[in-house]
Amino acid sequence: MLIWQAHKARVRHIAFDPGGAELATTAGGSKFVSLWHAATGAPAGRLAGHTSYARAVAYSPDGRFVVSTQNEPAARVWDRATGTVAGVLSVDWGADSAAFRADSQGVAVVTRQGVGVWRCADFAGAHPALPPAARFATHRALQRVLYSPCGRYLIANSYHWLRLFDADGRDELGALDDPHGSAAATQLAFAPDGNTLAVVFGLRVHLFAVPDGAEKRVFRGHTNYIHALGFMPDGRALVSAGADGVVRVWDAATGTQTRSFDWGIGKVCAAAVSPDGTLCAAGSENGQVIVWDVD
Repeated sequence: MLIWQAHKARVRHIAFDPGGAELATTAGGSKFVSLWHAATGAPAGRLAGHTSYARAVAYSPDGRFVVSTQNEPAARVWDRATGTVAGVLSVDWGADSAAFRADSQGVAVVTRQGVGVWRCADFAGAHPALPPAARFATHRALQRVLYSPCGRYLIANSYHWLRLFDADGRDELGALDDPHGSAAATQLAFAPDGNTLAVVFGLRVHLFAVPDGAEKRVFRGHTNYIHALGFMPDGRALVSAGADGVVRVWDAATGTQTRSFDWGIGKVCAAAVSPDGTLCAAGSENGQVIVWDVD
C-alpha cells in the first residue's frame, strides 16, 4: 500500500494510463492535470493550459493522448509523450465526463447540448478550437459518457435519463431506469466484454445485460453516496467506492461482497483499477491518493 498527499483539496478524478505505470489526477480548484508514478507516488509531471479548474481526465487506450475537461467551454487533448496540447475541443460549457473510443480514433465529451464527438485525426494543436465532428442526444444536458471496451457501444446519461447508443451515436439502442425506485443514475461502468453495464442508483449498484437492458443483479452495502465504479479486467469482479470511505469488491456473478478496504482517508471521491487488474487507486476528499495491490 502506498499513500501520499497529492493535493490540498478533494481529488475530483483519477485514471491509470494503459500500462498501469502512471496516474493522472484532477483536484479542487487546480487548473492542472497532475501526473504520478503509480509505483512510488512521485510526481511525473503535469499538464498545464486550462483556464479554469480541471475536472474529468482519461487516457486513450493506445496511451498516446490524455483528455481533460474544465469548468469553462473548452476541453483539451494532450500529447502524452510531449505534454503539449494536441487539440482544443470547443464545448458549450464545462463538462464532467470525457471518454476515448476503444480504437483510440475518437473522443466524446458531454456538454449542455448532448454528446460531442471529435476525430483524433483532426487535432490541430492549441489553435483553433475544434467543433465536434458529430453531435447527438442534443436535447438535454448530460453528466457522463462512456464507450464500451469492446468498441460496439456508447452510454450517456443525465440524472434521470440513461440511453445506450451504437458507438457512432447514430442509433439509440435502449433506455435504462431504476428498476427499484426513482433514484438518479450517478456512475457507469462497462464490463470488459461490453455485454454488461453497471449503473449506480442511489446506494445500489445494478448490473444490466447489454444491449437488451435486462437487469441481472443488484449489489447493496454502501451507506453513503457512491462516487466511483469499475470492473476488474477479467470482468469477474466489480469495485465501488464512495463517501462512506470504503472501497468494496463484489463478485460480479453473484452480487456478493468479497472484500472491503477502509484506509482511513475519509470520503473516497474517485477510484480506478489498473488495466492489468493488479492495482487499485483512490483519491480522497482531503487530497490524498492511495494505491494498493489488489491481491
